[in-house]
Amino acid sequence: MDWFMGKTRRKDKEEKVSSEERKPYLEDALIQGRFCDVDLKKLVTIPQGLDYNEWLATNTISFFQHINLMYGTLSEYCTLTTCPEMRAPQNSQFLWFDDKGKKCKCAAPQYVDYVTTFIQKTINDDSVFPTKYGNQFPTSFE
Repeated sequence: MDWFMGKTRRKDKEEKVSSEERKPYLEDALIQGRFCDVDLKKLVTIPQGLDYNEWLATNTISFFQHINLMYGTLSEYCTLTTCPEMRAPQNSQFLWFDDKGKKCKCAAPQYVDYVTTFIQKTINDDSVFPTKYGNQFPTSFE
């Protein structure tokens, strides 16, 4: 009955996870492995009868969600301290343009936050990504 009243010792809270813990997903056998052969052209072909803009919108939203999930795993390593600037290969620096068109130099996490917020607002804008039946995509959608 002690477990019901919360009186038992909790060893799991006291035990610390070793920083040298074995990580099977980083072992050579898995890193060297390859994906099975996939026909990428078949995967990205628009199904017959589906509107091009509808297909593009669906895949754009899905791509954004996957990128967002991937960044979520990196965000604990890329902080204001560790990533003070948004940089790309060949030392290119990304700048954000605010609502007034002014260039803004910011840390990588802040830049990613600006970009994802902008994309989320765009996806939620019914005039760009129509969600109601009968509403048309804008001519400049692509």
